[in-house]
Amino acid sequence: MRAVQASISRAVAREYENRQFAAEQARDLQVGALHQRWPELARLDREIAAAGADLLLEAIEPGRPCRAAARKAKLIAARSAFIKANGLPEDYGQVHYACPQCKDTGYIGAERCSCYRSTLIPLLKANANLRALEGMSFDLFDETLFSPQADANRFQTDLSPRQQMLGLRQACLRFIRDFDRPETRNLLFVGKPGTGKTFLMACVARALLDLGKSVLYLTAPELVASIQEYHVLLTAYNPDEIRMEKAAALHESLMTCDLLLIDDLGTEAGAAARYADLLAVIDNRNLPALKTIISSNADPATLRDTYDERLLSRLMGGFAVYRFFGDDVRMALNRRRRSLSGERVKTDPV
Repeated sequence: MRAVQASISRAVAREYENRQFAAEQARDLQVGALHQRWPELARLDREIAAAGADLLLEAIEPGRPCRAAARKAKLIAARSAFIKANGLPEDYGQVHYACPQCKDTGYIGAERCSCYRSTLIPLLKANANLRALEGMSFDLFDETLFSPQADANRFQTDLSPRQQMLGLRQACLRFIRDFDRPETRNLLFVGKPGTGKTFLMACVARALLDLGKSVLYLTAPELVASIQEYHVLLTAYNPDEIRMEKAAALHESLMTCDLLLIDDLGTEAGAAARYADLLAVIDNRNLPALKTIISSNADPATLRDTYDERLLSRLMGGFAVYRFFGDDVRMALNRRRRSLSGERVKTDPV
């Protein structure tokens, strides 16, 4: 298991341990309260525990008289009668786990319990750095925000922005479906701001998180800055331990998460060393099980002018390139909001 997944697995294990502790503590509090109110119940429980200890001694000391089992059974019967006579809870002394099937272990035998997935997904989402993309999902995909009018002179294609966006949506759904196939290529989204690149990245990320994949989202400037900080701390004489731990964890996630999202490529400050850092990330993630989606506001020609040959060859050779075009969808959303607001003003009583 890759390192980032091992870290999340440990977090899942801690969550189950916390649930077990909470369930057992609730049981102990209930038993303690009933013991305080019913001293006879407390006495019976103490004698049942003593009989259980004697039973163990009889097993390891063959010469002892075998009386503990009968005494324990008699005491348990007496306790059951006491509980019933006094109207106490029938499940007295039992632990009420959040998941009765696996008793808050996450496993039934060697198989994961059905509750494991619902425990894992929130932890994956918490580690994905998707706060900036909150609320973006395929459920909110609205093709009517994109123009149905084709303009071959403007867009260099016979497709309308709406047709193109519907095709891009299908390409993203195929990427999700075929994510685990070794031949599935990385994705490079290029196009002007506001044409839906980040939105579709977020849609893919949330769908894969729901499938239990680990995801990390960073803008290109954030990615470069994180790598630079990691290198600086590595070479520092006495680096701050907390900063070092966080930088190392982020660097590990960069290299090992199932899906890495790099947004706004081309907005990072230019420097040959930083391009080398980007190249190192892409090369280190060149494994069948790891996928990357990159978005850029630059067109392929601008990318050729910006990056050196090695990085450009990785982008053009290792990624399926998808072009986004059309008007800024954020302007279309604002027009729609203003229109709806105007309709409410007209219909509201004065």
